[in-house]
Amino acid sequence: MADKKVVKTFLWGALTGAVSGAITALLFAPKSGKELRKDIADTAQKVGGKTADLSRQAGSSVQSLARRTSEFASDAKQAASRFVTDIRSRRGSEAAVEEAAASSEASPDEERQAL
Repeated sequence: MADKKVVKTFLWGALTGAVSGAITALLFAPKSGKELRKDIADTAQKVGGKTADLSRQAGSSVQSLARRTSEFASDAKQAASRFVTDIRSRRGSEAAVEEAAASSEASPDEERQAL
């Protein structure tokens, strides 16, 4: 868990550094105002496009993860249900066997009374 946090922090730092470096390079470049505004607009469009692509990929990954998690939960629920049913049927059959054994083992007094 700590490794993921370190990686996430590093990526955010790298992204922030890249954006601030790009802005600084554009602002200090020896260009006219018109050229500078065009460069900023082009860069903003590129960043916007990449951000949209990354958000689509993230959304797709989240949907896939949600689907797999749902399938896993459903499978686990079915397995637990089968397990409980199996345990209950085993208990029922054991009780029936015990009842049959108890009834077949009548005491000698009961056998005499029956005759």
